[in-house]
Amino acid sequence: MKHGIIRLGCGLDISKDKFHTCFGVMLSDGTFVIKGTKSFNNTPSGISAFIEWLNKHHKKYSKAEDLPFQIVMETTGVYHELICSHLHNASMPVCLEVASRVKKYLQSVGQYSKTDKEDARGICRMACERKMKRWQPFSSKIIKIRTALRHRKSLIETRNGLTNRLHAMSHSVNGNKEVVASIKRMIKLLDKEIKKAEELVNLLYEADTELSQRLNPIIESIKGLGRITALTIVAETNGFEQIRNAKQLTSYAGYDIIENQSGTSSRPTRISKRGNARIRSELYMCALTMGRYKDGPFTDFFTRIRKRNPRIYKVANVAVQRKLLILIYTLFKSSARYDPNHNATCTNKSSSEQSPELHEIAVA
Repeated sequence: MKHGIIRLGCGLDISKDKFHTCFGVMLSDGTFVIKGTKSFNNTPSGISAFIEWLNKHHKKYSKAEDLPFQIVMETTGVYHELICSHLHNASMPVCLEVASRVKKYLQSVGQYSKTDKEDARGICRMACERKMKRWQPFSSKIIKIRTALRHRKSLIETRNGLTNRLHAMSHSVNGNKEVVASIKRMIKLLDKEIKKAEELVNLLYEADTELSQRLNPIIESIKGLGRITALTIVAETNGFEQIRNAKQLTSYAGYDIIENQSGTSSRPTRISKRGNARIRSELYMCALTMGRYKDGPFTDFFTRIRKRNPRIYKVANVAVQRKLLILIYTLFKSSARYDPNHNATCTNKSSSEQSPELHEIAVA
């Protein structure tokens, strides 16, 4: 009995200079068949050649039928961004998957060897078997803000490292005055660059009137929430463009709960920390700041969690971080501002028209 083709897929394994591709099909009996493999340079001309090669194979095997088709690649720092952009501009269904999930999938199908060609084949099989969310590019304005924020964060981390070295050097028996002076000069230079980076962030933020009109009321109404923290959350999520609910957001930020229980054995739950670490980093410092306000919006909530876990301070801190993240998301989506006396009131809607998520946060 002849089995027909029911799905098409293309897998890409990307590196700095080249990327390996594999085009495959899924038959009606569940068999995966490779139809073509090739490597291309990770340059605009190489990507154009790949698109031409891909169109040729797609037309050959899809024929007149509109078969499901997607292109899948794993996250690779910044090396995947160029090809993602080109494929999206060519109106092709490109999907981006987290590297850890790709690795576990390959292991689940018995692929333990690690080569570029083998990875491309495994990802191609994944593209044929699973339906994934189509990749969408970041807003051009938000991507500039995100780049400036990440640059600022990198400068701060470098400055902190130098500060620690200066502290160690000042308490060392064999301290060197010339080295100390050099470190101080570098710290002073970094302070100037951090200030410039913050000025750039503020300039880009104020230039985006639509974003500032939606975010300013939230920053002003939540005591202890700074502009940098709020902007980091919005920039790292592309303005919550592809976030559909609070559960998806907490998972994206790494606040989803992991349970470990089997039979009579049960271990403490914890957050996964598999999401965006930059969001968690900003929210951690923000939660510390909010804990200093006796009349802050999360004081009672923090106190309740703290009483349940008196020996572990971070449990309450993480709970505040998660609650604050969901609150910012809900207010941003609802074009609302936070009112600590009346929970949350929408600027454009009456209280009866508030979203269910906004009400859920209000009564929590």
